[in-house]
Amino acid sequence: MSVPDTSPPDANIPDASGADSASPTHTITVQTEGGGREFEAESGISLRQALRRHGHSPHNAVTDIANCGGRGHCGLCTVEILTGAPPPTQALDRTLSGMGVGRLSCLVTVDRDMTVRL
Repeated sequence: MSVPDTSPPDANIPDASGADSASPTHTITVQTEGGGREFEAESGISLRQALRRHGHSPHNAVTDIANCGGRGHCGLCTVEILTGAPPPTQALDRTLSGMGVGRLSCLVTVDRDMTVRL
């Protein structure tokens, strides 16, 4: 079942419908309380966008409606990256990562295989 994305589109992220089928993909393994699941995500999109496209949301019922839409302003799409974490590139992401809070999925670019916990 797909999670509907009612928030504004992620800024500067190509839409999957226009993605080149030859684009490299990476395996994202998602761990939740209900178990685990793997899917392939195209390189270059945000982790938040990849999760939502494959039926996972880094948000809860409230933050799914009240969030910044992947712009890195609200801090509500935090996930724990267990393996394959790329280095933080944004100030807020660096701060949260340094505090051990997790990573903002909207600021993590899919460029390698990863295991995340929601």
